[in-house]
Amino acid sequence: MADATIFDQYPLDQWKEPSHRIMDRFSLQGKKGFVTGGAGGLGRNVAAAWAEAGADVAIVDLPRTKETLEPLAAELSARYGVTVVPLYCDVSDREQVDALKTSLVDTLGTVDVAFINAGVNVPGDDADEPYEVWRKTIDINLTGAYLTAQIAQHIMREHGHGGSLVFTSSLSAHNANFIAGGPSPVAAYGASKAGIYEYARYLAAALAPYGIRSNAISPGYVWSGIFEGRIVPEAHDMMTAPVPMRRFGTNEEIATAVLFLASDASSYVTGTNLQVDGGYSVY
Repeated sequence: MADATIFDQYPLDQWKEPSHRIMDRFSLQGKKGFVTGGAGGLGRNVAAAWAEAGADVAIVDLPRTKETLEPLAAELSARYGVTVVPLYCDVSDREQVDALKTSLVDTLGTVDVAFINAGVNVPGDDADEPYEVWRKTIDINLTGAYLTAQIAQHIMREHGHGGSLVFTSSLSAHNANFIAGGPSPVAAYGASKAGIYEYARYLAAALAPYGIRSNAISPGYVWSGIFEGRIVPEAHDMMTAPVPMRRFGTNEEIATAVLFLASDASSYVTGTNLQVDGGYSVY
């Protein structure tokens, strides 16, 4: 009989009972996580999905969102029997993000999963955008992603366990996108979202030795806070025309994709960009 080789761990001709039940791999039971941009539609839905999956969650947003975050955290805690807390931070401010790191450890104990999601689309973002529009967009979207991802991965490494980072990129990272039917593609927003995706890819390579995965999602047209008060029926029809499914996505549909990337269901997935866009990107 031939000596056993490393390839014996990869049986190709037989079914092997999995070490865990498949649905258990989507669980976040006992995990600790935080969501930035938590007061927005996508942030709220991801926080709820993670809480339902068993995680303790910190929902992070600006202090002016207190009236939204406090009742949301209380409702999710009561509904799912986990700890959900509101924390307040301007993600573009380094000192505030450093303080957020301390608050996360004090309230949750550690961080296993992080949804790096805070972002803005500033009016006037076009080919002739003022410097102030460019600077605000890059500071919040890209620098904010860098700062919050850094504290997440530093906690994971300092505490000696792996984890999962999930970033919100956008279809605007790949296509010249006319958000809400505007007269010109959003330049700074697209540049910031492309940078986020590339940064997520870099971290995937750099952090793999520590058991930390890093991925991005690129939502297509999703009905969320970014469109509230900014879209008319004509713009809706124009935006959905190139989408094979001919509709907007929902925050819940994005949240399930984020849960997949945060959980062990995607344990062999890192450095990828999951396009959740109703088929827009097939063209």
